[in-house]
Amino acid sequence: MAKKRWIAWLVTAAVLQPFGGVRMAQASVQAGGTGKAVIGDLSEYASGEVLAVYADGSLEVFSCADGEAVKEKIKDLSADPAVSLIQPNYEYESQAIGANDPSSKEQWALYNDGTFELDRETNRYPVYGDPFGSPAGPGEWDGNLVGFLVQTEKWKAQAGIDIRAAGAWAKYGGGKRDAIVALVDTGIDYTHEDLQGSLWMNPGELPGNGIDDDGNGYVDDVYGWNFYHNSNQVFTGMQDSHGTHGAGTICANAGNGIGIAGIVPNGRVKVMAVKALGGRDGGGSTASLIRAIRYAEGNGAVICNLSLTTTKFDQALYQAIGASRMLFVVAAGNGDRLGRAVNTDESPCYPASYDLDNIISVANLSFDGELQESSNYGLLSVDLAAPGTQILSTTPGSSYGYMTGTSMAAPMVAGAAAMVYTYYETIGAADVKEILLKTVTPLDSLAGRTVTGGMLNLEAALSFDVSTLSGMDFANSGHAPENGNVPYIESQIVDLRSRMYLMVRVVDVDGDLETLCYAEGEHTAEEFAAGLESVAFIVSENDTAVFQIEDEETGVYTFYARDRRGNEAVRTIKFAPQSMGPGGRQE
Repeated sequence: MAKKRWIAWLVTAAVLQPFGGVRMAQASVQAGGTGKAVIGDLSEYASGEVLAVYADGSLEVFSCADGEAVKEKIKDLSADPAVSLIQPNYEYESQAIGANDPSSKEQWALYNDGTFELDRETNRYPVYGDPFGSPAGPGEWDGNLVGFLVQTEKWKAQAGIDIRAAGAWAKYGGGKRDAIVALVDTGIDYTHEDLQGSLWMNPGELPGNGIDDDGNGYVDDVYGWNFYHNSNQVFTGMQDSHGTHGAGTICANAGNGIGIAGIVPNGRVKVMAVKALGGRDGGGSTASLIRAIRYAEGNGAVICNLSLTTTKFDQALYQAIGASRMLFVVAAGNGDRLGRAVNTDESPCYPASYDLDNIISVANLSFDGELQESSNYGLLSVDLAAPGTQILSTTPGSSYGYMTGTSMAAPMVAGAAAMVYTYYETIGAADVKEILLKTVTPLDSLAGRTVTGGMLNLEAALSFDVSTLSGMDFANSGHAPENGNVPYIESQIVDLRSRMYLMVRVVDVDGDLETLCYAEGEHTAEEFAAGLESVAFIVSENDTAVFQIEDEETGVYTFYARDRRGNEAVRTIKFAPQSMGPGGRQE
């Protein structure tokens, strides 16, 4: 999938130098200065919370009583040289939806023979209309649920609409290596009868002694950490139904004679409880999510499930995901506030819509082979679909229930990703993504609505010829190719303190940059290599060069980078006076 990639930069000082023959100067970025990226629109701070990201990567959240207090806090933080980014502590919501939609079948996602249906009076397990509320048991369904049963004749289960679990299990055997999947979500009921032995436990921590035994900064984090309440209690009650449900989809014990079967058998995969969402509506914040992601990776997770969404582009979360080596499986989202599906190519839904290679965005497929009517979609922004309608899984108190949403589809893919990773010994996270996207089952209903036009096929993924893998890693992590990585030049024009700056970042994974220069006009790499007259520039320890743009300046410049192995990259940047609006600033 071709995705535009943006990197957010932190500006910490400016020393101006001449830039070619125009009124522009490079700002050398050094730690300890005063410039910083600030979101100053007070309307963005509706929660009253200001998030400060420090140059060392740490975070702090400040609660303010009103708009004036927010304004003063932003002013104070702007004067602190240790602060590199100031933004709202955005709120996130989980991505499960109500059950007033067509029914499904007990674990039809694993094997669908076309007979699945729910019955109001005799259905064995309750249905969650609200994943954070009380479920409706047999004979207790409200008017909305009864109403959707009347519609059942319109949506029949279609045999074969499943992830081909039986064939995958037959091939998998015992797997070949272990893996950890971080479930950044609400908490998980680690006492559940069907999750025993399937959840991650911190091997370096002694439970209940009040000591941070492994020195990771978290005391008694035996089962993970609760970043919503900042405690080691990863299960706090029924509000953790959403996370418990996702955990069961991935790793509920199979073949134990009770409950359900998770996707990955034989205990090769453990799910790490990383609670970042909570409360009655399953909300969370930027700070809790970023800390959760760092904790997960720091404790060995290779795959991270994010069944959550917001419509706000969150610069800090973007940076955190972009800096991680994990593969993120993310819910595409459940439409607008009225439950109407959204084309995320046109109306992005984050973090699923971030232009980062280490994200798989997942839509919700119903048991009839159609996208569930509220599931988001996008030819360029949603990678594939997976079962997510009336999914039966574990819920708190050793119980079970049905839930619907892209929140349920994402763990299907996260579990499949973990199974693929543990089946092939030599592949990395980027290979896992490539395999999953290349082995989907094509469906007419998904053509033009997802990148692959298909649904998850786990059996095909375990039959993939790994010798045909591209070998390409994520742009922000991975192993260098035989001749090294090609330098990558990124740019952005930003407004800092009423001044316009061009920020150019040169990413060189191998650390062997030899030449950095620019020239006025539009040029090719061949011209630079042949000795084109140009001006050298330098980048900071953060790989960034900053140039100040005068108010009415117009320009076209090409930036060039070459490493010691001869790998080259160029980027042409065009900008126009600010009076022409944002569209005239850069391409």
